[in-house]
Amino acid sequence: MKKRSIVMMFLLSIITFGIYPLYWYCSFQNQLKKNTGKGFGGFVHLVVTFLTFGLYYIVWNYKAGRRLAELGAQDNSTLYLVLTLIGFSWLNMFLMQSQANQLQVK
Repeated sequence: MKKRSIVMMFLLSIITFGIYPLYWYCSFQNQLKKNTGKGFGGFVHLVVTFLTFGLYYIVWNYKAGRRLAELGAQDNSTLYLVLTLIGFSWLNMFLMQSQANQLQVK
């Protein structure tokens, strides 16, 4: 998985007025698909999220946590789901990337 600086991600999220998280969302999904073989590509992933009015995003946060666990990270899928349901899904991007940064998967 590609290593990214959490601080830089935060700054890019602010500087790009929220565009960077959409890029990260697609890119991270592409990496998960490459390493686990599950799910579909990032752009289709984004389209499905918009077509389902964000409902797929809720499911994806849980499933992404499970896929990270398959790769050797701690299983925080329930935490990601809860954070999404209570309106703090923006934190998941940083938590997931932090976990991905610790993985030895390419």
